[in-house]
Amino acid sequence: MQTIESITNDNGMKVNPSPAFLAIAVGGAGTGSALSVKRRHEAAGRPFNLVLLRAETDESGSAEFDSAIDIAPTGEAVAAMVANPERYGPACRAIVQHHPDLLDPETLGHGARTSRNITQAAFELFEDRIIKGLREAIHSLLRQGQCHRIIPVVMASFGGGTGSAGVILLLAIFMDSVKKRQIVLGLPPDLVARPVLFCIDGYSHALMQTNDVTPDWILGNVFATRTELAEYEKRGKGYEYVFHLGLGNDAGAVFSTTEQVCEANGQLCWEWMANYARFKSRAVDGLDFTKNRCRYHGDDIPEMHIPEGEHPPYAARINRETRDQHVAQQRRVGQDTVDEGTKGSDGNRSR
Repeated sequence: MQTIESITNDNGMKVNPSPAFLAIAVGGAGTGSALSVKRRHEAAGRPFNLVLLRAETDESGSAEFDSAIDIAPTGEAVAAMVANPERYGPACRAIVQHHPDLLDPETLGHGARTSRNITQAAFELFEDRIIKGLREAIHSLLRQGQCHRIIPVVMASFGGGTGSAGVILLLAIFMDSVKKRQIVLGLPPDLVARPVLFCIDGYSHALMQTNDVTPDWILGNVFATRTELAEYEKRGKGYEYVFHLGLGNDAGAVFSTTEQVCEANGQLCWEWMANYARFKSRAVDGLDFTKNRCRYHGDDIPEMHIPEGEHPPYAARINRETRDQHVAQQRRVGQDTVDEGTKGSDGNRSR
């Protein structure tokens, strides 16, 4: 194992350079990104501890991963859910009641087909399997060598059914204290850090579709995922970092294939892991301080700036009034802080 030198930031603070990484591929784009990571990691001589884990609603394509969690809904599992939806919670009950067409046995096991509901059902059906798979992957990392910290790194696209829902549902598992204890069973509770997300935004990909339905599904998935991430951020339970990779930019450059953008996302992810100590030494003085004081509220989501009357069918009712409420709340919190700071030691306001 290559030794990475100790890194010191500008204030002389030493940053431990030796975390291990649990790279979790969710959905097709996540799989492509993770395979890009694998190629770079092997070409560099495996310079740090890494395990590649795949969570996918498609039954095929896991052979190149260190570990895999099969969450493809089977006919038997779906039949049990349809027979007793109450057992699996409100989400499954709503799917059975309102979207029974998605549970066709002939199409199960071949991905989520741009439908977040299928992924939601899969996570409800196989939650125990997912937790067990995460725990086994962590033990596999520990067998590679001593590490003080394991950082889960999730890779996915926001446009697909598996990736857009999976990044939220995985975050919910990691940030749930009971489920987190099940994942690290028998290990120090702080061994596994807050997860990091490398995601592909599918706006340009949606606009390149030629039929009338798919663009709305893709854009709806992107919008839903970004607003849900913002909700977790407001509660202080979001990802440690979220790195977005777009398929296009304002100048009109567009990645022409899914393979290209997955390759780029994988390269970004691997470079971040390989240079984590240097990144962290710079982040603690600026980025980390800022994000802990000023949380993300989703203000850069394009739909937030569209007048409510012009919202497309897939967009939720997130409008400027909602944003103004967040701003007002932040101002109240800031004023409360100022008021507390002006009180004397006896609790009375200082003059």
